[in-house]
Amino acid sequence: MEAALFLIFCFLLSFILLAAAVRSQRRSNALPPGPPGWPIIGNIFQIGKAPHRSLANLSRIYGSVMSLRFGSLTTVIISSPEAAREVLKTHDQVLSGRIILDPIRSIDHHDVSMAWLPSTSPRWSSLARGNQS
Repeated sequence: MEAALFLIFCFLLSFILLAAAVRSQRRSNALPPGPPGWPIIGNIFQIGKAPHRSLANLSRIYGSVMSLRFGSLTTVIISSPEAAREVLKTHDQVLSGRIILDPIRSIDHHDVSMAWLPSTSPRWSSLARGNQS
């Protein structure tokens, strides 16, 4: 009985320490402010069945630029036209790429297909012109 209680206590303590480490790491990043998320699942349950309303409510609290975590994916949400215009004008080259999924990267398909190359890449330009070199 005492051993079972000790194991439960150790499990809860390790879970609390892990959650604290994740939160402190998230705050140290150069991300916009956002609501704290649960370990592993992030902010998925804060969105609900009406995402537009949930995001509007969150933008009133955290501002027009905020960060949310959906599982292991960190997402930056821009909810005002002014902020969107500024971001898309000043950071358009950085934001023009796509996320390369791990299965695609594992077979090195991201280097030979135009679908995964950023449009600013010289390789993309040569594939678009038809030069296969």
